[in-house]
Amino acid sequence: MEIDIIRQNVSKNVNQNDSILREDIQNLIKNYKIELKSLSKITGIDYAWLKDFMDGKNIFIDFFTNLKNFTENNRENVNNSNIPSPISLSSIVSVLSYGRINEDERVKAVIDVLIAEFEINYETLAIYAGLVVEDVQSFMNDANSISIEKKYKLAVASLFLHYLFKQPEKFK
Repeated sequence: MEIDIIRQNVSKNVNQNDSILREDIQNLIKNYKIELKSLSKITGIDYAWLKDFMDGKNIFIDFFTNLKNFTENNRENVNNSNIPSPISLSSIVSVLSYGRINEDERVKAVIDVLIAEFEINYETLAIYAGLVVEDVQSFMNDANSISIEKKYKLAVASLFLHYLFKQPEKFK
């Protein structure tokens, strides 16, 4: 008896989560003009699978199951593949739908990634942006402490470096 209740609750939660995700994707399509094909390319999730998911033919947990089965059957290829993380769809959709982060905070987040992931320092950012280190430090402490022109230079340099560093396979 208890196992039936657990199955019902899991099924109910899966259906609710899928409904929310479908609504969020519909929101992206309707309000942000992000097509399903674009979302497929952004997340690396197969377009046909996404289309079937939106048509109610797939449930999101199937993506996890398919990925797990592929991983178990192809262990030697997993480390060399570009299999998307199953979380990528819901994460990307969530950020695109609700991630209304102001521009300054976005630039700070990119700089934080450059520092944390690639160990880039403020001095390097300043050089690429044509600024002094104090400008970068000031911006990170208080985005309104530097001029719009300096913010622009810092944003362009940071975004370019982030893009460049995230594309290593293109340079192999």
